[in-house]
Amino acid sequence: MYQPLTLTGLELIKRGHRFGPTFGARLSNHLPMALSAMQRLGASTEQLNAEYQRASGHLDPLGDALGISSPMLGKKAHNADFVKYYRAMLGEIGTEQTLKTILPTLLAGISAGAFHGVIRLAYAVELDNIDELSHALAYWSSGYTPLGALSFQQNLNAEDDLNHALSLFHDQTYQEGIIIDHVEELITLPTYQVIASQPNSLSLEEVARIVLSHYSASNDFTLLHGVTGFQALISLFPFIENQNLALHYYWQAYVAASCTAVYREPYHYQDHQPCLEGIVDVSHWFQLALETDDDHTIKLTYSCARLYDHLHLDEALFAIKYRLETK
Repeated sequence: MYQPLTLTGLELIKRGHRFGPTFGARLSNHLPMALSAMQRLGASTEQLNAEYQRASGHLDPLGDALGISSPMLGKKAHNADFVKYYRAMLGEIGTEQTLKTILPTLLAGISAGAFHGVIRLAYAVELDNIDELSHALAYWSSGYTPLGALSFQQNLNAEDDLNHALSLFHDQTYQEGIIIDHVEELITLPTYQVIASQPNSLSLEEVARIVLSHYSASNDFTLLHGVTGFQALISLFPFIENQNLALHYYWQAYVAASCTAVYREPYHYQDHQPCLEGIVDVSHWFQLALETDDDHTIKLTYSCARLYDHLHLDEALFAIKYRLETK
């Protein structure tokens, strides 16, 4: 079903390493992620080249390293230094050991770039290219956004936890900005401490159903990133020893992001049962996604297909169908 990565795609991604991970007002550079997803969905050489031309025109340069041997998490000015730092580490101990060493620290800042840090890293692992891996790790590290220490509450389920948070922030207004700006503002608000605790037990399937159907109820831009970020995290599980802790960090970030979304209506699973009619032709959906020339649609389609492979939830297929029919 998925097409192999191509030399053309790899060369375009490597050519894009002259650009920084963000541009303008901290907007994410989607180019390497879009090119990777497009290849998996079966994009032609012409489509890959067109995506590079479309996206590269508005990106900012990577910038020079400052010569810092130990760059600091969350320091965006240290991004180019992180690239050098991780390239050296990857060359010395390899991908698997680097990820197993670094991910336990990075997980607390999974909100980085509105989940784009973890998303880019997941694609980079598929690509298995040391340069893209170093850029992806650098993006997550320089954009590292911790949301506070985890705390837990017994006898609380994920649905009730999310709905409590949404009710408290239903009418909250935020300063002008992008998703990560709003999340960073949210955690400074006194009310945030009220929702800081989360269920002491989460299941992968429970979180997946909520994230997928919450998105499909809304087509909300912020919640879309919750889906793609969730799939990216799962794809990195082979390199994460404490997967339960990783899921809790993701849930902390997802609830926070949801409280800043345009759509902040209560979630009730019984109201969001997926309804798939007729024959499901995922390969046809892949082609429809590519024809949109919309990198968010392309990435969501790929992420949901991969989630279905992993968890076999109809909600994942319904989210693809919903996106394609509402674009």
